[in-house]
Amino acid sequence: TASCDPESGCVYEDVDCEDDDKCYEYECDDDIGCLSYLIDCDDGNECTDDSCDPEVGCVNDERDCTGSSKCFEYDCSPEHGCTKTDVHCDDYDVCTDDCCNHDTGCEYTDVDCDDYNECTTEECVSKAGCVYTQVICNDNDACTDDSCSPSEGCTTTPVDCDDDNKCTDDTCDSEYGCSNIFIDCNDYDYCTIDRCFPCSGCSNQPVDCNDYNECTDDHCSRNEGCVYTNVVCDDYNMCTNDVCLSDSGCEYNDVGPCFCDDDNACTEDTCDPTVGCVNINKVCDDSDPCTEDYCDRRHGCIYEPTEC
Repeated sequence: TASCDPESGCVYEDVDCEDDDKCYEYECDDDIGCLSYLIDCDDGNECTDDSCDPEVGCVNDERDCTGSSKCFEYDCSPEHGCTKTDVHCDDYDVCTDDCCNHDTGCEYTDVDCDDYNECTTEECVSKAGCVYTQVICNDNDACTDDSCSPSEGCTTTPVDCDDDNKCTDDTCDSEYGCSNIFIDCNDYDYCTIDRCFPCSGCSNQPVDCNDYNECTDDHCSRNEGCVYTNVVCDDYNMCTNDVCLSDSGCEYNDVGPCFCDDDNACTEDTCDPTVGCVNINKVCDDSDPCTEDYCDRRHGCIYEPTEC
């Protein structure tokens, strides 16, 4: 500024361009005069909020980068400012479902391995995930068929040991299973033929003891079987020859006149049914006093003339 002093004349004093506002820089230009420039408070750090306070000048307050979600990690980079990074909730366990809740952060829920199959057991292995093992439906009873139904689990059905053979006794043993033992059709009667037919079972048919011999009496003894007794062809007639022919049976043949012939012309030979042959001496009497009567074995009665 210029002024004039009476004693000294013109006086030139520097103008004070300073002001109380510390947000400006002040200077004086010879041509223009006082000038003020707004201070640049940018500290080149994106992690500060830069401002200017007239009383103190530049203010560089640390920027608050925190957020409300617990699913992010908040940070600040001097170059880029506030940053947020997803929280890493992976617990490297395939047996958990990993997720992030904005209010509570990481949450881990057990994986549901249920396959709704009663024929498997389920478990979860950290490195492999769900593992399903087939249920073994064995009741250690050989008399049951063991199976598994996905909806019901293990079921057992009795084994059918019927071999459709009437000649076997079908049973089941819990340890060894079906047993088909041939039945004994023996009725301990020698007068029957004991057999078994698969479709009908035991058959005990009477034994046919017929030997087709008319000279035997055929019958059966329970304890001995067929018994053949010779037929006795005796008609109690001493004058018949009793024989038996296998084709026709007993025959009674008249012995005939020669049967009782004793080769003695001096006997009368006959047959009596009760006693058999009867040989009665002939009476050689011709009632002739002039003959000598006698009998010769070869010629029979002889009548030789005599002197009278």
